[in-house]
Amino acid sequence: MKDEGRFNPARFRSAVLLEYSRRLTTLRERMTDSEYFAQALVTLGEALIKLKTICQTRDNNPKRVVCFGIGSFTRNYQALHQLAFILCAQKHFSIKEAIFFDPVFRKCEKSILQRLGCLVMPDNCEAKYEADIQTLFYLPHCPNCLTNNLLWRNWRRKHLKNIILINNSFESLSCSKPERLLRLDSNYILDIMSYAVELPLEDDYEVNNVFNDLSVHIFPPANLPQEGSEIWQEKEPPAYKDVEMISAEGFAKLSIN
Repeated sequence: MKDEGRFNPARFRSAVLLEYSRRLTTLRERMTDSEYFAQALVTLGEALIKLKTICQTRDNNPKRVVCFGIGSFTRNYQALHQLAFILCAQKHFSIKEAIFFDPVFRKCEKSILQRLGCLVMPDNCEAKYEADIQTLFYLPHCPNCLTNNLLWRNWRRKHLKNIILINNSFESLSCSKPERLLRLDSNYILDIMSYAVELPLEDDYEVNNVFNDLSVHIFPPANLPQEGSEIWQEKEPPAYKDVEMISAEGFAKLSIN
């Protein structure tokens, strides 16, 4: 006789997947009706118009979404709301490709993303991802070193112009601590700040501490130093001590289900 009370891991994971898929669907519906999302679209639209005008491109919509460090959205309500936002933005701008990575993703979270047509990176690139086409990067409330790595990987005019970056405000970061301390994990951010255009995202969302202190950052070519300038000299990859980021080596040792 079968023990009906015995714990079934597969059945449990399936139940979790269905429950959080349902919650995410509900949140996406609420997100599209929220004042925060409407205003965020206006701000993103302003950024895209600036890039289109300066770069003189016909199509100013991003071709890809890349999201790093959103967190475990079945364990953290902020992460679930942030996921709902970027999925709604993807739909609004008709962006076909969406790629996600976080070393803390569980199997069920990867399954949810894949069912939504998103790709999940198998390896930890530590946000060192090349913007070979116009890409909307989403790094809400991530450690500074991830943004720093992204900038290092794209430290060329031809790549920076392809980046539309939603992350922690550069301006707020610059005021948060002395420069000598910021240089430990944010040197590329500091070096590019004066050339970037920052458009703050107003935080009037119904849930606290989800979208606070986020901005859209773009890097119009007209603002950037010319090719051959000293700033573009090739540099060693960033190295960090005592930071929050899970490294590629650390990720390889993890086993999160």
